[in-house]
Amino acid sequence: MDTGSYGERLDEHWHSKTIVTALSVGGPLAPDVTIARIAGGPGYGFVAPVPAQEGYALSLELMDYDKGELWLDGRSTPQTELLRNNSVFFDLRSSVEAKLDDPFDTLHFHIPRQYFDNLALAGGRPPMADLRVVSGQGFHDPVIAHLGLAMTAALERSGELSQLFLDQAMVALCTHIAAAYGTELEPRAVARGLATWQLKRARDMIASRLDGNLTITEIAVACGLTPSYFAKQFARATGMTPHRWLLKMRVDRGRQLLLEGRLTIAEVAVACGFADQSHFTRIFSREVGTSPKAWRDAQRR
Repeated sequence: MDTGSYGERLDEHWHSKTIVTALSVGGPLAPDVTIARIAGGPGYGFVAPVPAQEGYALSLELMDYDKGELWLDGRSTPQTELLRNNSVFFDLRSSVEAKLDDPFDTLHFHIPRQYFDNLALAGGRPPMADLRVVSGQGFHDPVIAHLGLAMTAALERSGELSQLFLDQAMVALCTHIAAAYGTELEPRAVARGLATWQLKRARDMIASRLDGNLTITEIAVACGLTPSYFAKQFARATGMTPHRWLLKMRVDRGRQLLLEGRLTIAEVAVACGFADQSHFTRIFSREVGTSPKAWRDAQRR
């Protein structure tokens, strides 16, 4: 079986008559996980076949889709309920072929089975059983829809995405998928929260990597916890997800540098891990209630 070619070649696979925005999640647990928004007009025709491999494709439909054909291992297979905000899985151990007639717009995930197994291993659990899903049949899952729509919005500014955000989102998504349609990837444990040293270590790690180039897994391992448990308990302790805490740390550092007055606003943005001045201004204004320039000017009065 070809274990990773589809996820690695999404741009190439869908290049004809489509718009593809693809990102590799990366990180120690997810080197081959890919997220992409794929959109096309009417009459696309036949999609290049996806060779059989150990993994799943998941699409969150961003618009209603009706007319098309699907073949799994060469057999015609009905597609149902491909409605806006519905999810549809494809078990990639079956060769997938499709003909698309109607316009389509989807948030598309390629998730190798190894990623689920890596999450299970991190939680001291056995490998995940097969997902209880039927390829090609849409259904509504509010958790997948919520997480997927958040990722869809983030993809519109893909240059601003941090490794921490991508990893946090995929851990949450796949932990939910496994629990709902496969097997629990983490042991059920009484939530005791984070110890003082664990919370300090997590905060220190985030503050030392303002570029966001770290993962939930790295922080969780440093705290002696599993990724999903850590993310939930960090949010419980701080009222913020780890990624939102990262943004708070960036803004706090930005205020410090603005007060020192040695750097331009554009230089402060880069020093604090933002993609550019526009990104810094938008996040700063949301967190503080005013722009960096207006805030700096007010402090100088």
